[in-house]
Amino acid sequence: MIERMNRIKRALHLLFAIAMTLGCIQVNAQALDVRDARHLLTRTGFTPSETEVQALVGKDRVAAIRDIVQRADATLKQPAAAWLTEDLLKPDQLRAMTPDERRDYLRREVARSLELRGQWVTQMLDTPTPLAERMTLFWHNHFVSSQQKVRTARLMQEQHLLIRSHALGNFATFLKAIAKDPAMLIYLDGANSRKAAPNENFAREVMELFTLGE
Repeated sequence: MIERMNRIKRALHLLFAIAMTLGCIQVNAQALDVRDARHLLTRTGFTPSETEVQALVGKDRVAAIRDIVQRADATLKQPAAAWLTEDLLKPDQLRAMTPDERRDYLRREVARSLELRGQWVTQMLDTPTPLAERMTLFWHNHFVSSQQKVRTARLMQEQHLLIRSHALGNFATFLKAIAKDPAMLIYLDGANSRKAAPNENFAREVMELFTLGE
């Protein structure tokens, strides 16, 4: 519950900043001092450098926020791994594996997922627009899934790219897209849901965690 409240607080801070940018909320237009600049950069990204802080000192508050929002770019700039173009294994191929083959396959997929995670961390460290990475990270924590259950690194990467593409967009459109995401369907048991035996897991998560709450 505490973690959920913290996530809501972080989201509200960001929404407040965006609302100011769009002119929905009027704020004092006085210039940012060092403390204000550091607070703004911390709320809309990660720990800023002193150079980044000083670059905002003296700027108009609304103009500084507008600049951060307008420059936000969620494009993945790390080069794609060659194996991401490989065909996915079919269920019957997985079932036909020997125990040793299946063990090696799962180890390979874990290694690939760690490779993708490392690429994203590198981008978070190097990005000139941390707001996009902050929001991508936020939505990963909201629409959560895991390599441990999904098992296929390519599907996890496709979900990551989907989250990136909607991280700064419309929530309703985002929700519809994530409901069809293969990794999410596997993680929340939608892949095993049938008309004669529906699985409630995804529906419950949509209602209780993704949208309305308990």
